[in-house]
Amino acid sequence: MAIDAVTSEGFLKVPHASAPSAALPRVRSQSDVENDRVLALISRASASAPPQLAVYLKQAAPAIALMWKFINLVAPLYVAMWAMCVRVYETLPLELLEALMGLGMCFAGGAYCTSIAAIEAFRLTGWKTTRRALLDVYAEAKNVQAAHAADDKKDDDRDGKPDVLALAPAELLQRKVKVLALAVKDPDKMMAAVGGLYTSWLAVQGTLRLQYAKTITLGVSIANELEKPAMSWLVPIAVPLIPPAYHHWIPTIIRVTIKSVAVFIAWQLQIIISAVQSAIRGGRLAARKTLSYCDRHGYIQVADVDGLAEVIGYTLAVLGFYTQWQWGFGLPFPLNLIMFPFTLIEWYIRYTVTG
Repeated sequence: MAIDAVTSEGFLKVPHASAPSAALPRVRSQSDVENDRVLALISRASASAPPQLAVYLKQAAPAIALMWKFINLVAPLYVAMWAMCVRVYETLPLELLEALMGLGMCFAGGAYCTSIAAIEAFRLTGWKTTRRALLDVYAEAKNVQAAHAADDKKDDDRDGKPDVLALAPAELLQRKVKVLALAVKDPDKMMAAVGGLYTSWLAVQGTLRLQYAKTITLGVSIANELEKPAMSWLVPIAVPLIPPAYHHWIPTIIRVTIKSVAVFIAWQLQIIISAVQSAIRGGRLAARKTLSYCDRHGYIQVADVDGLAEVIGYTLAVLGFYTQWQWGFGLPFPLNLIMFPFTLIEWYIRYTVTG
């Protein structure tokens, strides 16, 4: 008798009729199928690419597939979050919406200081036009998304597989461009909306550059003061590490590095200042709007609502700034993952304002 046929307790191992067989094929999930499709697309693209580029594409194939899998994993989460935000916006009274925004500013205003400033600038530079353009773009985006999902399910040759799985990258791109062109119902309206958004963004960008000019100036000033000692210290270190043919790049690299670090320090100081301001402003807004709503609907009976709102507002401000300080003026997990798209927007705004 084989040793592996006996358990550690001395009992015989008897296979049960309902036990799953190791030879049974594993049912592949939709994510596995999608991952294989992306790998096949990369393989076909690398086969038709220039030799040097093909090598890089093949080497990057696992990373690209992993990134695509991550996108497929988190995209439904963000879509569900957006749908929930839309429902909250359509359901809650305006005062409670403003109270929620105040709490967000109170506990995370420093991390998104330029985004908050951009929203305020949008409101001052023609919010009605911007809102109308956003609604137009969103309506067309929903049409494109629906058409894209329907196209991915088509099986015109009736082979049991979606047609898009058998297409080369160039053919797939051409097919999706056609789907996009047919899904947009009013191209002129779409282009006008995109142009309106871009014009509004240019106006907002100019406003933000004026607002954060002191921050940028502080960073440049710090860089100018540090440039001379940095050259004295870093040039002797960099010369042995860099080939002689590239020595003329050493001063430029040091200057750019010093300026980047100095601007980063200036932004960190600005984030702390914005965290204090947003905590006070957000806490007072949340308290004032919440108490106003409760008093108007008879949920509370207070003689001095404004005085109570100030007390609660400044208490929230202290708590909000302390929380931001403990979080390092960022967001902890999983909030940082949930807010990651907004974090990307924040980084982009800071980059454009600094540039």
